[in-house]
Amino acid sequence: MLAPVDIVGTSSTAFAPAAGGGSVVAPPPAAAPASGSGLRQAVPHDSQFLTVEPDGRDDITFQDRLRHALRTVFEAVQKPDEAAEAAERALQAAAEALDNAAGSEGFLVQIRIVGVDVAFSDQGAGDEAAYASYRRLGVEIGVARDGSVRAEDTSVVGLDGRSFGLTAEQTRTGLSTGHYRLVETGGSSLSTAARERLEAAQTGLARVKATQDALRAFRSGDSDPLKKLLVDGDSPAGGKFGAVFPGIGALAIN
Repeated sequence: MLAPVDIVGTSSTAFAPAAGGGSVVAPPPAAAPASGSGLRQAVPHDSQFLTVEPDGRDDITFQDRLRHALRTVFEAVQKPDEAAEAAERALQAAAEALDNAAGSEGFLVQIRIVGVDVAFSDQGAGDEAAYASYRRLGVEIGVARDGSVRAEDTSVVGLDGRSFGLTAEQTRTGLSTGHYRLVETGGSSLSTAARERLEAAQTGLARVKATQDALRAFRSGDSDPLKKLLVDGDSPAGGKFGAVFPGIGALAIN
């Protein structure tokens, strides 16, 4: 299963024998950038990333190879034609960073799968007062300049290639670990995509509650609410859902 990649590793202290039988503590390796620093070292051929580097030919060749790399990632979860469309959207999301970095020293692109926690909060309530949240997989596209990937040169898109729209601070916070958090506030400021996701989550929760209510009635000897929910999508508390199992009317519920 594709999973977020942690790049902050652990290190052990090295000891080297010294003349006379003693030991000398070797200097520790350089520490990885702290979480939230907004900067991550970019190492070519790092096994934690899918890396695309310029090969000395024209920009079109590089774009084609980057497009192919993105399409390969998306094809893990989508049909080929849908993956191709997602790759184009992802390229658009990263276009500004690619333009700014092209031709600079140490220019390359690193791609990896990351986790994005999407939380919903009332207007002005803040992250701690989130009333609903869920986790999604995303694709991080980090454009390196001068040997480093900066938050402002990093795009995080969904598995459909659409940008999550993370703020600069949210990107800085998740850059080193590959775990991001997006807080959507309620009210008119909620984006169309976020509102659709929230409405879908609320509908799913309402369906679960309706099923629980119908099962509770069924255990009490009343099978009508369960029949109505399964066949017609009628909630015991009122409201209409799509039939949970269309055509189940051919079965008897005793």
